Amino acid sequence: MDMATRPFYFMREAIENMRKNFAMSSAAISTTALSLFLVGIFLLMFFVWSSFAVETLSKLEVEVFLKDSAAPKQVQNFQNKILSWNEVKTIKYVSKEEALDIFKEKLKDNPGILQAMTGNPLPSSIRIFLKDPHQTKTVVNKINNYTGLNELVEDPKVDIKYGADYIEKLFSVIKMIGWMGLSAAALLCFASIILVSNTIRLNIFARRKEVAIMRLVGASKWFVRWPFLFEGMFQGLIGSLVAIGLVYFVKVWALRKVVETIPFLNLSINEALFLRLILGMVLGGVLIGATGSVIALRRFLKV
Repeated sequence: MDMATRPFYFMREAIENMRKNFAMSSAAISTTALSLFLVGIFLLMFFVWSSFAVETLSKLEVEVFLKDSAAPKQVQNFQNKILSWNEVKTIKYVSKEEALDIFKEKLKDNPGILQAMTGNPLPSSIRIFLKDPHQTKTVVNKINNYTGLNELVEDPKVDIKYGADYIEKLFSVIKMIGWMGLSAAALLCFASIILVSNTIRLNIFARRKEVAIMRLVGASKWFVRWPFLFEGMFQGLIGSLVAIGLVYFVKVWALRKVVETIPFLNLSINEALFLRLILGMVLGGVLIGATGSVIALRRFLKV
């Protein structure tokens, strides 16, 4: 047989084997698709969450609410001290009047609440923006240790606001869910490899006489093995394409629905990362199929 036509022969034989063992091939393809779908969904959620987390952390700030009785000189000294810290990028002083204007803007659709207000109960504050949001606790500790803090705020536990604790807990939950998802996906990938291996083994058994004849007439070991190897790779490839279709549906439809329902979350995914995810799923499917084939060939095809 011509070397140029051999790959097509191997592929044709692989497709014919899959057709003859349609039920087992379908099971292998379905399990591969399910495992890769779980992996794809996990990574998709990870990409979306990472984008959201980076944006959220970039907006993280520390806000210190001041007493109305705080002396301007004390407030200025406090601001100068904060600006001297390496962790701080910049600060913004918000006066009582500015705080009221911001409050009115937020409640412009609820005029009843504004009408019930008398005077200006809102305090002035100092908003502190950090170079690295992970240093939030460090800055809060420095504020709590600032000499004369009691002359600036009523109660440090109440008047120093930051969201680091909430975000860290959220990250812990997402990390735990991620490990659970990866564990489930790993088990399914293992099941996919076993199913592919069993499918190839059944095909080898069904064609044992044909294989023996081919060896007797001088066919090389790899000439016999390649069709079975291609069969496993095709099963993995088809499973990956099914999984990609499902993941793409989730990205386009489900994610859009979430964004429409909760627009303030501003969820998104980098298209370059999504393309890498698709390529990775294709390679993963082919690798699962090839691994299953190799296991079957080593155990059940001693040629």
